[in-house]
Amino acid sequence: MRFFVGVIALAMFLIPVPFVLHTHLGLPWWQLGLAALCVVLPCLAGLLFLTIALGRCLRLHFDASGGRLLRTSRLPFKWHPACIAYAELEPPSLQERSSEDGPYFVIRLGVRGRWPMYLGSFDRREEGVHWLDRVTAQLKA
Repeated sequence: MRFFVGVIALAMFLIPVPFVLHTHLGLPWWQLGLAALCVVLPCLAGLLFLTIALGRCLRLHFDASGGRLLRTSRLPFKWHPACIAYAELEPPSLQERSSEDGPYFVIRLGVRGRWPMYLGSFDRREEGVHWLDRVTAQLKA
């Protein structure tokens, strides 16, 4: 999936090539403006897709001995770890979501004063309950 998005990102940088090749300073200002728009917008979209392709998944490390949770960011170019004390965490809960393929389950882990984190995407309730029990046990340890 990342490779596919990366190919799309690189292809987005090829879209402006014909506009650059056929543009010259003798064109009217509005045509130059359109050409500039046709160069800038695909490049911005390419940067977005490149960021998605190179992005890391959210990663959590439970440190029971230190009583904290280490969370790393998803951004590809900036390493942004955040330590969250277990005292700041709300009890985790299992939530059912719906999609075109049917229901699926996620674990909601709330953090006081921040956005909640949603862990996993489980097809069966039993699997979600199993991981909910593991997370709950980790937080109590």
